[in-house]
Amino acid sequence: MAKLVHNVQKKQHRERSQTSDRAKYGLLEKKKDYRLRAADYHKKQAALKALRQKAAQYNPDEYYHAMTRKRTDEDGILITDRGNEALSTEQVKLYKSQDVNYVRTMRLNELQKIEKLKNKLGFKAGGKHTVFVDNENDAESFKAEEFFNTDESMLDRKENRLRIDQLETSQKVVKDIDFEDKEKVDKQKLADFKLLKERMEREKQLREVEDRLETTKELMKNGSKKKMYDDDGNVHFKWTNERKR
Repeated sequence: MAKLVHNVQKKQHRERSQTSDRAKYGLLEKKKDYRLRAADYHKKQAALKALRQKAAQYNPDEYYHAMTRKRTDEDGILITDRGNEALSTEQVKLYKSQDVNYVRTMRLNELQKIEKLKNKLGFKAGGKHTVFVDNENDAESFKAEEFFNTDESMLDRKENRLRIDQLETSQKVVKDIDFEDKEKVDKQKLADFKLLKERMEREKQLREVEDRLETTKELMKNGSKKKMYDDDGNVHFKWTNERKR
């Protein structure tokens, strides 16, 4: 027996959309949207009705033990915590130590970058060159220009101190630099100086944060301490010396 198949194309029942003059109101609400909105409305109305009934039947003399642990504000609204448990002193100190270690790591990282920039920009070294001699006579007759094999005018230089043979040679020690190349070098050096200034400022801020965290961590420890102020109004703490076993 042949199967009965509807070969005739069925009519497509499309949902009616919002008209063009009402497009500013958004999509046209359908039956399913209305049912959801109505269900939500009736649910809220039922909750409000239950609360009104509970408030009407409230007994002012009612007492239960949870009242001793709860409190309300000036408007009578119940104040509750968010479920956050208070940390112990040891846990707080552990968190503080982790914060200090992180800030110290970031500060040392900045210091390394600062040293690299200083070496790149050719900052003068702050050290001293000490020369050792055998006796006092050699110290009195010591001549620095002979020891370093340079001219007397070059003794003040700690870097790039030229020797006598370099000064007497006819060739240029420093090659001529093209104007465009010099402009690029100066521009790059200016950018490096700005970056160095920013890194030094960041390192200073990190050092202040590290000092504050260290002070906060030390204040949490046991021991007698005294709060002191300097001339600038900054707060310092002085701990009493305790004899260690």
